[in-house]
Amino acid sequence: MIQSLAAAARANIPSIGVCAVCISRNAETWDIADVPFYNYTEGWKPFQHEQTTERVAYLANRRNAAVVRALDLFPDTQHVLMIDSYYLHQAEQIRGLIGDYAEMTSSNHPGGCILGASTWFYDLRRVRSKYRFYDGWTTPEGNLLKLSEVERGGGVIRVKSIGSCYIYPRSIWEKNRYGVVEDLHGCEHNWLCEHSGLPVYMSLGRRLSRGPIRYPWVKRIRVSLHLGRFFGR
Repeated sequence: MIQSLAAAARANIPSIGVCAVCISRNAETWDIADVPFYNYTEGWKPFQHEQTTERVAYLANRRNAAVVRALDLFPDTQHVLMIDSYYLHQAEQIRGLIGDYAEMTSSNHPGGCILGASTWFYDLRRVRSKYRFYDGWTTPEGNLLKLSEVERGGGVIRVKSIGSCYIYPRSIWEKNRYGVVEDLHGCEHNWLCEHSGLPVYMSLGRRLSRGPIRYPWVKRIRVSLHLGRFFGR
């Protein structure tokens, strides 16, 4: 039964021409065989997380080079899934995000949209609510979110920009590419999103974890048995 459910999940990815693109230092692997994947490793430099023009320009240039190469390799690509290496193996959430995007663009947003997952990390410095939103610079709308409330409510929220793992039409990159916002209110993702002219959404139902996921023991059992689909998230 578990194997048949896993096979069904793999079959649920719509054929909408998505190609996953990742920039990283080292060669990465990809678990979703039915989605083309390109990993760009050239030109890596030891930047940290500084919010500087130099770092954003460096990231923008690498992402642009990665998309150029990916489109050369997979010319039938219609939509780009830009994803950071931290999240490559969270396949269930990524599959769900692709499915949600396909549904949104075929119904409510036939003109296109940008949809990304919400990202979370375990903050040891906090006494309570240790999980907190990660991409606050790119998506400040997420800074006040609480994971416990997000898990209960799910859904999507409208944001100005999204990073880490998101899908957008190929045509948006061809018109604008990645760049640097002059006042550094955000990074290269903000440039692409804000110049796209499309509505941008963050999914609260598709959640990615940066670092180890520390579930309570009951939830660990559910996750290991893939029972979440029966009990909700």
